[in-house]
Amino acid sequence: MSKSLSWYLRRHPILYKIRFKLASKNASLESINSFCYNDINKKDNISKLFYEINDLIFSDKTKELNEFEKAKTISIWIKENIKGGPGLGKSSTTALTKMMKGEGGVCSDISQIFSNFCVINDIKVKEWGVKSLSSNPRVAGGHSFNEIYCHTFQKWLMIDPAKSILLFNSDNNIPLSTLEYIQFKAENKEIILASIATNEEVQDKNIHQIYLLSNSSPFVITNYDNKTFDYFLDKLNFFPVSIIHLILFLIGKGYKFKFPNSLESI
Repeated sequence: MSKSLSWYLRRHPILYKIRFKLASKNASLESINSFCYNDINKKDNISKLFYEINDLIFSDKTKELNEFEKAKTISIWIKENIKGGPGLGKSSTTALTKMMKGEGGVCSDISQIFSNFCVINDIKVKEWGVKSLSSNPRVAGGHSFNEIYCHTFQKWLMIDPAKSILLFNSDNNIPLSTLEYIQFKAENKEIILASIATNEEVQDKNIHQIYLLSNSSPFVITNYDNKTFDYFLDKLNFFPVSIIHLILFLIGKGYKFKFPNSLESI
C-alpha cells in the first residue's frame, strides 16, 4: 500500500469524523460514573512486559501507597522515561516497547499504557478524550487523559499522564474529578493546573489552551478490550489502524465515546 493511501486511510479528517460520529453517543452521569476500564480488562490479560516495567517503577517504594500515590508514581515514571513523538496506534506491548525506545507516542498511546499499569496495580481507571474546537493547530482535534478512583478520598480523580498534570479548584487540595472539571469550567470557576511531580502550578500555554481556554467536550472511552485490540492490531498490522478499528466496530468490538448528558446532579 502506498504511503499516500495509507495516510489517507489513517489520518484523513473526513474518515476521522465518520469514525468519531459512529462511536459517539450521549450517556447518563450514572452510566459514566459506574464505568470502569478494569471491568473489561483483567490483570491476567495484561502482557508480561507491563509487569516487568511495573517492578522497575515501584522498585524504590518501601511504604504502602494508596491508589492516588501509585497513579502519581506511574505518571512520574512515564514523564521521566517516555519522551513521546508520532502517534503509534499499535498493540499495548508494541506501543510500550516503542515508547521506551524513543520511537513515538502521543497522548492516546500514553493514556492507554497508563490504564494497563493501573489495572495491574489494582487502581480503578478510565480513559477520557476531549474534543477540542480550538483554532490553535497545536491543540486542535483533541487530547486524551485518565481518571482514577482513590478510596482515601472516596472519589474519582482526573490525571493527565501525558502532560503530567492534575487539576484543582483553589478551594480544595484534592484533585478534581472529570465531571467536576466540566462543571467548574462551565461555571467559570477557577481551575488550577499543577505538576504531578512538583505540585507547582503549570503555566504552559498549550496545556491551558486544552483545558481552560478551548471550546471542548470531554467524553469517556468505553468498550475498549485491550486483549481484543492487541490481537487484531498485531494480526492485521498490514492494514492502516483506522481499517482495523472499523473492522472491530463492525463486529461489535469497537470502543465507544460517551458524552455526559447533564451535570445538574453533580
